[in-house]
Amino acid sequence: MVLFVLGAGATRGASFVEEKNADGTPKRFCRPPLNGDFFTQLQRIRSEKHDQLVSQVIADVVELFGVNFRGDMETVFTTLEHTIRMVGATRENRRFSQEELRKKRNRLLQAIAAVLEESICDGANAAPCRFHDTLVSNMANHDAVITFNYDCTMDYALKTCGMGKWEPHYGYCLPIGQGQRTIPGEDGWRPVGQERLAKANTIRLLKLHGSLNFDVTEKYKRDGTIRERSVKLKTRPYTNQGRPLRFTIIPPESAKAYDLGIFQSLWRQAGREIHRAKSIVVVGYSFPPTDLHSSALFRVNVPNNLRSIAVVNRDPDARRRAREILRAGISPHTRVFSFETLEEFAPIPRSVWRRSDTSEEARAEQSTN
Repeated sequence: MVLFVLGAGATRGASFVEEKNADGTPKRFCRPPLNGDFFTQLQRIRSEKHDQLVSQVIADVVELFGVNFRGDMETVFTTLEHTIRMVGATRENRRFSQEELRKKRNRLLQAIAAVLEESICDGANAAPCRFHDTLVSNMANHDAVITFNYDCTMDYALKTCGMGKWEPHYGYCLPIGQGQRTIPGEDGWRPVGQERLAKANTIRLLKLHGSLNFDVTEKYKRDGTIRERSVKLKTRPYTNQGRPLRFTIIPPESAKAYDLGIFQSLWRQAGREIHRAKSIVVVGYSFPPTDLHSSALFRVNVPNNLRSIAVVNRDPDARRRAREILRAGISPHTRVFSFETLEEFAPIPRSVWRRSDTSEEARAEQSTN
């Protein structure tokens, strides 16, 4: 079984990002965001329907950090998170009220959706990615994908190229509501013409930070247990029709709610998938030092004696961090591969990077790259 781990770099490396117009100019001015350039991409949005939102969010960030600010998305979300908590704890309202801060946070959440719509869609439809399609074509039914992305690039690739090995009802591993026999919207993510597959026959796609196509409502009892849950899959996750989008994600804050509601189930399943993996492929995910939750997830669950590890990332420091997190799974027999781009890695037959033999070249790469 192969486990694929996707980060923001996997979407940034999609084939549609570098597409050109007929005159050779870039087709997209706004690109799928990384944590460090989110506000740069936000200000590249050209769609007029997002003008007010973009202006409000930039004004919010300037109010918090001052002009010419140097803040990434995680820093801004975490600042809002702790400021909201501090105002509640001290009951002081010298600059902001909790209501004002929550509105800023909600606008920032909508800004994530706006940037993804602008950078990923062609009109009302999501642009296809040849590299993700090829990646899915090379997957087997028993493989799993862990992604920390909110977008649905991999979801569309599974729908397009996952015939006979992708079943959204089971593949998302979502704990559905009591009495639900189907997930509303699941048919829209199933390969066209495919009947529902058995649970054992689907690739698992675990979206650990949620997704723009998740619409989950949970009501709790006084003891903190779930009283009622409604789970839907949106078939048009990026479409904004003049009102705020509904979606379920974990924002990039310090206190991530990975142990609550549907996310508790998803992270538990992710631990199982990591532990049963024979090979691990990490694409565009850097295991950022600030994301201690994900690092801990892999450190405590990675199995001994992995057959192979492939790390796809332009940044050599990110590749080294990935190998450090997965160190417990590396033995003298583990093959370790490095690739710079998804375009380079996706078409390589899995038989190449899943070989179980070792060599001086692999050991040298492991120690130097």
